[in-house]
Amino acid sequence: RLLSHISTTDTVRDMDRLRELNGDETITYAGLSYGTFIGQMYANMYPDRVRAMMLEGVVYPLDYLTSAETRSSNDAAGTDQVFNQFLTLCDQAGPDKCALAGHGEPAAARVARLFAQVKAAPIPAPNASPPDELHYSDLKISSFPAMRDPQTWPQYAADLNAAVDGDVTALVTAAQESRSPAAYDEATKSAAISCLDGPASKTVDDWPTVVGNLDASSVMSGSVQGWWLWAPCAANWPASSDDRYTGPWDTQTKEPILLINNRYDPNTAYRNAV
Repeated sequence: RLLSHISTTDTVRDMDRLRELNGDETITYAGLSYGTFIGQMYANMYPDRVRAMMLEGVVYPLDYLTSAETRSSNDAAGTDQVFNQFLTLCDQAGPDKCALAGHGEPAAARVARLFAQVKAAPIPAPNASPPDELHYSDLKISSFPAMRDPQTWPQYAADLNAAVDGDVTALVTAAQESRSPAAYDEATKSAAISCLDGPASKTVDDWPTVVGNLDASSVMSGSVQGWWLWAPCAANWPASSDDRYTGPWDTQTKEPILLINNRYDPNTAYRNAV
């Protein structure tokens, strides 16, 4: 009953109603990641009601709203840069701080060999619980949490290095956790909003084309984003919104809006803020 009424447009209207109930003429707003999209929409729908706004980790509204395909492509676009930076910093840190370094070859070459091996054939993981195999998709999925938490990079490097040496247990375990019902539950919450904001333009029958295009956007994250956040929208999502805000996005606020972005950002690429 409520599923068709949780779009970002609905959220922005609710936020303005809260402003009104609070007796404020304008709002002061800080938005992070998806919250930057809420802020951008509010600023364009109600530009004269913005006192100050800071948006960090910026969503690009045109890609987000056009379709689930363009949104998924944009979401994945920055991940490969982050992964490459992870490998570069590993070499700079040296073997005392990064297990992938100091083997007579760059960390990137060591990892590339692992990716090629798994792409050719899965690697058995008899010590995993339950015993399993590391598939190419598992290798990409296992990177997803790590690329979003640099504090885990030393351990992630150790897990990759162990896999190069033949023990893929840690990577298989990470992939199993990302495939768990709890992980999909979180993805479905995001899909419930974004499928209203920008529905899929293709059906799941077109998955080879869609996922292939997403892989072109990001080797590490394209297909992962596609299956988690495009596929639900493409699979006859049971809700729609006929009054969503789709622009324009060039309204001027009285005060300038502050945009902040990491140069290496796996969720909201730096180019979005530019």
